[in-house]
Amino acid sequence: MQSLETIEREWEEAGRFGSRETRMERAKRWLPYYTMLCEKAADRPFDPDADPTGFVSVLVGQDLLRPTDLLLDIGAGMGEYALRFAGHCKRVTALEVNPAGIALMQKRADACGVRNLETVCDLWERFEPDKVFDVTFASMCPAICNVEEILRMEQMTNRVCCLLTLLPGSYDLHRRAMMQELQLRPAGMVTDGTMYERVLTAMGRDVRIVTKEFTSKHDVRAETVLQQFPVYFAVFGIREPDAEAFLRDYLDRNAENGVLHDESKLRYALLTWNVNG
Repeated sequence: MQSLETIEREWEEAGRFGSRETRMERAKRWLPYYTMLCEKAADRPFDPDADPTGFVSVLVGQDLLRPTDLLLDIGAGMGEYALRFAGHCKRVTALEVNPAGIALMQKRADACGVRNLETVCDLWERFEPDKVFDVTFASMCPAICNVEEILRMEQMTNRVCCLLTLLPGSYDLHRRAMMQELQLRPAGMVTDGTMYERVLTAMGRDVRIVTKEFTSKHDVRAETVLQQFPVYFAVFGIREPDAEAFLRDYLDRNAENGVLHDESKLRYALLTWNVNG
């Protein structure tokens, strides 16, 4: 069996997360992209009782989330999970660095009558809570990227830690193709579930895993691609004129009547473990 130190070294080599300062600077570069996504989602209806992935039901059904719980959602985004958890626990603290995400989350909470949501606009790396939570949860959060950060998560937790992430084989068809053509190997992206499982097992945690897979096909108009992807590619240092030239060429080769026929496969893994065994 490989040692924890060896696995953690492989984790860093694969993800190239870097120091805490490097990760904090990288998080700033993502803000324009996620702000754009928040603006696009602002007028979409939101149902706090819906459970699109089924993982809220998993946590409730397995008695991992209880009506008396205080829950911390790390990297809460637009509140997709935080607002839904709020109906099943005493109080949710949603930690999110993007002010646009906080604003949309609060707007949704007000519209849906959610009153037990507290929002904190800050980075995980700077977060110092004044209480311990019964449950901590992070979905697609690259900040939980080494043993030190897992231990920080555990120190804030009374009972259950939860990580929701993707498994190998997940993809957005055209995004993947574009990244390959541009020869982009981004640093500091979301850790896949198999690596989390290896690390947690080596740490001696009795980790439970629930997996789900979703495949969808959808059309994306060329103007949407030209609007969104330059903002995305800017995160990786590609200038807007270069991104636009690449995208126009890509669309000429792949779009039909101004439309990209796209496909997504999302292979989710929910990892949970009790902090006290």
